Amino acid sequence: MKLMLAGGGGAAESRAADELFAHWLAPDRNLLYWPVALRGAMPFSACYAWITNTFSDLNVNAIDMWDDLASHAIDELDAYAGVYIGGGNTYSLLNEMRQSGFDQKLVSFARSGKPVYGGSAGAVVFGRDIRTVSHMDTNRVGLRDLSGLDLAGGHSVWVHYTSNDDEFIEAYVGAGATVLAISEKSAVVIEDGTLRSVGEERSHVITKDQRRQI
Repeated sequence: MKLMLAGGGGAAESRAADELFAHWLAPDRNLLYWPVALRGAMPFSACYAWITNTFSDLNVNAIDMWDDLASHAIDELDAYAGVYIGGGNTYSLLNEMRQSGFDQKLVSFARSGKPVYGGSAGAVVFGRDIRTVSHMDTNRVGLRDLSGLDLAGGHSVWVHYTSNDDEFIEAYVGAGATVLAISEKSAVVIEDGTLRSVGEERSHVITKDQRRQI
């Protein structure tokens, strides 16, 4: 598995993660982009302009965008070398993935060894559950099942992490959960069963009893 979980920073903060992801895509380099978590927040045309600008100088130019998962067949995913899932509202993203059936298909896709990139909300959905965004996202779709795809080593993913979040995290892990805390200046790579940080800052695994840097 080659899974990139980015903390949600801008172009400069995400550069190291983007470079590694582009390397993973070689030599096919045909990328699929899902901006669906941003529905209603910004035009999808602007999303496409952003993704193409981000990867153009990394020799990734064959990029397709799906702005409505329900309009695509499950097996269409197999044609791509990798998938990039952008940020936005985590509840809306997970809900659309479930309703379209692409949640389980994406799990199979990632476990097959094809690279997957999740940024911000796109990273959170790969955790054990998505309650880690309850302090910043609105559950406008009424999602009740908050379990994620659970591909992050049993951890739930906390993005945009700063030390100001520690009080919220302490309450969350108090019930026995574990958190993978990723700042906007970092990303976590999950590859061949191991976790490592890329970017300007270290990421953290936080439990009720301890905290360790990755």
